[in-house]
Amino acid sequence: MSEDGAGGLGGLWQRKRNAAMHRIQSAALDLFDERGYQAVTVEQIAEASEVSPSSVYRYFGTKEDIVLWDEFDPLLEEALPEELRDGSPLLAVRRLTGVVLGQLVGDDEERIRRRMRHVMSDATLESSMARHMYAASEALGGILAAQLDRPVEDLEVQVLSHVIVGALLGGVHHWHGGGFSEPLLQVLERSFDILEAGLSTTAGSPGTSTPVQRG
Repeated sequence: MSEDGAGGLGGLWQRKRNAAMHRIQSAALDLFDERGYQAVTVEQIAEASEVSPSSVYRYFGTKEDIVLWDEFDPLLEEALPEELRDGSPLLAVRRLTGVVLGQLVGDDEERIRRRMRHVMSDATLESSMARHMYAASEALGGILAAQLDRPVEDLEVQVLSHVIVGALLGGVHHWHGGGFSEPLLQVLERSFDILEAGLSTTAGSPGTSTPVQRG
């Protein structure tokens, strides 16, 4: 779809919407950093971002979504069907993750770090992110099922979609747990490496993939 298409995610309307959501999210993150997530109200966020509380709810739906929102999921869902025509589902998601997340990280990786600090330190936000990731798995499963001409309940479709999204979530947890010492894209690339190599457990050093010996 053309980047300037009026109905597309890259269209003028969507760009204006994204800009407004970025502004509100930035104001909210400033307040959360200063006072803590639970201590800040939607009304305070609206005042800081110079919009009405109803506008905040219209853009985000919930207070949790102010922290969780980015452009990643809709961009991935829009481009993935085309990518799937040329290769395996895992490689297609890996390519698109690199392209789409590369754009987001290139714009503002610190914003992603700030969001993850709040998510990982607040049980409400972490639970909400888990629900979002489940929904993303189901959405990915629907796309895969359509492209592979299989029912969405197909076991391979379900396992693949949830494993891929779970790998991304695991990568983000690792990134946060390591104090954001590695670039996020590098961590996610390693997550995909693990999936492509095949999962295994070992008592050796972290990152090894020696198969477990069974008697």
